[in-house]
Amino acid sequence: MKSQNVLEKKATQVRQVEIVQAALNVIGRLGVSGLTIHEVALSAGMSEANIYRHFRNKQEVVKALVEFIGGQVTSRAAQLAGSSGKPLDKLEKVILAHTEMIARNPGIPRLLFSDGGIATGGRIAQIMSSRIESLLDTLAGLLEAAATEGAVREGIASRETAVTILGMIQFSVLRWIGNQTEGRLVDEVALLWGNFRRLLERQ
Repeated sequence: MKSQNVLEKKATQVRQVEIVQAALNVIGRLGVSGLTIHEVALSAGMSEANIYRHFRNKQEVVKALVEFIGGQVTSRAAQLAGSSGKPLDKLEKVILAHTEMIARNPGIPRLLFSDGGIATGGRIAQIMSSRIESLLDTLAGLLEAAATEGAVREGIASRETAVTILGMIQFSVLRWIGNQTEGRLVDEVALLWGNFRRLLERQ
């Protein structure tokens, strides 16, 4: 009986992830305004009744979506930061992995740069603020490690530099979304980071 309950719980979690990913696809195609339970059901290949078995309403889907995105961002960044290699090389991997995830899922920026926080009583902003702080901590930690080994110029402030890097990515993403996702987002961020890295590195 216990084994059956575990299997049922896992099946529920898998189905919820499928629904969340379907919602992300809908936002990528239709924007936040086009997100409806009907569209999510079509994208997920299931009935609307099945969606309602897992989420009471669209707001709950949005909240779960934001938590899912935040978890993906921070866990991947932490994994790369903990891998072997020089701090600046690992920082580059984190930056490009983060950008690649956005490029694969245009629904992410369309949700986060929208007015969607109102739909969940501000929970989007609260959840993402926590996740962004965690990502900033990871970036700043790598910059501090680079400074300790003498790889960056003296006087570089790790936290402020991490904020600048995220701002660089965000600006590129906004341009990319404004151009209806035309162009190569990862290539642009890679070029910007390459230039920025040369400014950071001790000669």
